[in-house]
Amino acid sequence: MQDQTVRLSLSLKKPIRTDWICKLCWLMPTKVSWKSKRETLSFTHSIGSEQSDRTHVHEKEEKHNIDISRPWADLPIELVQLLLSRLNLVDCLRLSSICKAWNSVSSHIQDAMAYPWLMYSTNDSCSWRLFDPVYGKEYFIDNTWLGFGKNLTFHYSKDGWVLASKENKYLFLINHLTREFISLPALDFDIRRSTAMSLSSSPANSDCIVFVVFFNNLHVLEISTWSRSQDEWNKLSFNNELGYYVPCNPVFTWGELYCYKVNGELSVYNPTKKTLQTLEIKAPIEIVVGSDRIIQCHFMESRGDLITVFREHAKDRLRIFKLDRPQLVWREVFGVEDVTIFLNNKTSLAVSCPEKRCRDLIYFSGFADEHLKSNASYTVETNEYYLEDCYHIREPMNCIWVEPRI
Repeated sequence: MQDQTVRLSLSLKKPIRTDWICKLCWLMPTKVSWKSKRETLSFTHSIGSEQSDRTHVHEKEEKHNIDISRPWADLPIELVQLLLSRLNLVDCLRLSSICKAWNSVSSHIQDAMAYPWLMYSTNDSCSWRLFDPVYGKEYFIDNTWLGFGKNLTFHYSKDGWVLASKENKYLFLINHLTREFISLPALDFDIRRSTAMSLSSSPANSDCIVFVVFFNNLHVLEISTWSRSQDEWNKLSFNNELGYYVPCNPVFTWGELYCYKVNGELSVYNPTKKTLQTLEIKAPIEIVVGSDRIIQCHFMESRGDLITVFREHAKDRLRIFKLDRPQLVWREVFGVEDVTIFLNNKTSLAVSCPEKRCRDLIYFSGFADEHLKSNASYTVETNEYYLEDCYHIREPMNCIWVEPRI
């Protein structure tokens, strides 16, 4: 109190991991009591004594119990914003609801550390389950406001929005946190018949384009597009040239849509020019259609780069490749730096990670426990799985990675 400083120290019998420190919370009382010292000076003169003209100082101690109640609104907004940067999204929402003054930081809530959540549902459920693998948190969100949330199938996600279908013909764009909803025109074909989907940007943008790629047969590739300025789908057909595509959604980047073939080539669709071209690139790992050798391929974008992640079921190690665009070559990388990868056949995401404990990690959309409370993950640097039993991963059939946006 005297020098207006606070010193905090941890007294632990055993050392702890440094990445746990950020999870500790300091609780400060709203009422403060302290002891204060008041000095009183008394002058005593003893004439004829050796102690004459000696001044005696007597120190008296008085105890003052002072209760000071400070409202939460008095906490500087700068400190509140600093707290937001250390909390996950849900805790930030709780923090901003403590008092009216803190509502002013709502614009900074989206800057909170919001990693992708695994979203999935069952047909007989009136809610969707959201699982945060980084923080190990589980949330349930009601879907009855849609009126038909029980029977939706998830296909793709972008910036918090989910592209979902009903009855294999009708498509919808849904933001489950803000409860925004966009209904798309009906398609003239069954979505279950070899389709892939993607979005050019957030559906909140007026220039967002929805892509539906329909593999009619080995010779014809149909691409349907829709934007908010359209009342119906625009469909174009192209020669497919006997190309097999991996069972994962295409990626939109550099203003074009990229579809990955099993031979490593890329089919590139330009929505402005309405053209389709093929980039002849040698496959980094050969995938033989109909072979007993099972290889999973995930296709995604990371900071403008195209990334492929391969996992062969008979081997432990995952292999990551990045497209060298000028040379048109897939080059293997042995680390993902300050990025965390979330793998799923419908949507795979590579997001920046400010926390060291999450860097160089790959999360799967499957669980390694029967209660579905622990995601399987993989460390790129050491080529090790986080959970021992990753050969019996349980993955919900209708699941997708979603970046929470409000």
